[in-house]
Amino acid sequence: MNYFDNTKILAPYDFSEFSRAAVETAIKIAGKNENVTVLHVVDPSPLYGYSGDMALELGAGRVLGVPDVDLASEIDDQHEKKALESLKNEFSDGRHQGLNFDTAVNEAAHGITEYAEHHAFGLIVLPSHGRTGVKRLLIGSTAERVARLAHCPVLVLRE
Repeated sequence: MNYFDNTKILAPYDFSEFSRAAVETAIKIAGKNENVTVLHVVDPSPLYGYSGDMALELGAGRVLGVPDVDLASEIDDQHEKKALESLKNEFSDGRHQGLNFDTAVNEAAHGITEYAEHHAFGLIVLPSHGRTGVKRLLIGSTAERVARLAHCPVLVLRE
């Protein structure tokens, strides 16, 4: 008997080979595809031209370059729909039949953990891309942040 039988398992997916391996591991752990949800989190900041190392400029008492809120939500909706279509296409073969797919708009670690908690998942399975040293300090580790923020167990797979 598997400890995670009939447990809802979340497998975040970023379209990398590492996250694909995490989805396959989640399927093995779950025992049946219906218990696995593949989630792609759309981080909106790059869509608006911002990145983690970029600061907003202030001028005349207001923030310059902040996108119109309506336009921002339209961009999010478009990317979310495209991501969902891509997820379904990526796992369209018979072996992946029954998987659940969803998207969320948020920063990756918060998007994953908030989604998992809101939908009462019992396990999160995700890869570690294995960044070390300065690269890890500059970029940060999504897997590490998910493990710290999650309400449920997190299985981090090394590459």
